[in-house]
Amino acid sequence: MRQLKRFDWQAMTENRIEPIDDKKRTIAALVQERIRAAILNGILPPGSRIDQNQLASDLNVSLVPVREALQKLEAEGFVQILPRRGAFVTETSISDMEDLYFARRILEGQAAYHAAEQLTDAQIAELERLLKAMDVDLAAHNYSAFMSHNRQFHFTIYQAANSRYLMNLIAGLWDLAERYRFRYMFVKDQAAKTQAEHQAILEACRARDKEKLRDAILFHMTQTLIGIRAYLTAEASPETV
Repeated sequence: MRQLKRFDWQAMTENRIEPIDDKKRTIAALVQERIRAAILNGILPPGSRIDQNQLASDLNVSLVPVREALQKLEAEGFVQILPRRGAFVTETSISDMEDLYFARRILEGQAAYHAAEQLTDAQIAELERLLKAMDVDLAAHNYSAFMSHNRQFHFTIYQAANSRYLMNLIAGLWDLAERYRFRYMFVKDQAAKTQAEHQAILEACRARDKEKLRDAILFHMTQTLIGIRAYLTAEASPETV
């Protein structure tokens, strides 16, 4: 009689892939989001040292998810971790901003170019809705809502290019640019100009004109860069009150 080979369940158990701890992952992700938001909103200003113990206390978590979150934020460019010194919010500068926008122009210009002819009627309708929502946000001086709708507006376009890798790159740089872009919203008389640029982008989308859409996106980004550069220059001036 043929002898059946006994299956070694113990060996399989020892070599298995460890399951994901959903609770731990969720807490770390939430901590990461809260710290990122604090950096973008200026609660944790550029160059400041991050008190990890105080942060853990404020967020009502242990140090473990705080450290995990800071490591991820360092990879994103929001935080710099220095041996024996601790974690610091990454400094902002005009040269850093210009380098950031240089890369964004390449990626977002090409994404818009390849997306133009792929945009659906439903996506155009969504862009129209978001443009109106941004008008409401600006009238109410609700800049946080505007930033959210602005991101949705642009990403609705870029997603039509159907490139997951391109979207991941754009999203990473977009988050870094928020450190600068949020300040731009407080510059006087920029709201009307920004919305006029968004209207031009929408018109190019309606026409499914890839060259026109790419150029409208690049013009919009250039104007934002010029505005932020002027704001940062004035902010750094010793005569600025």
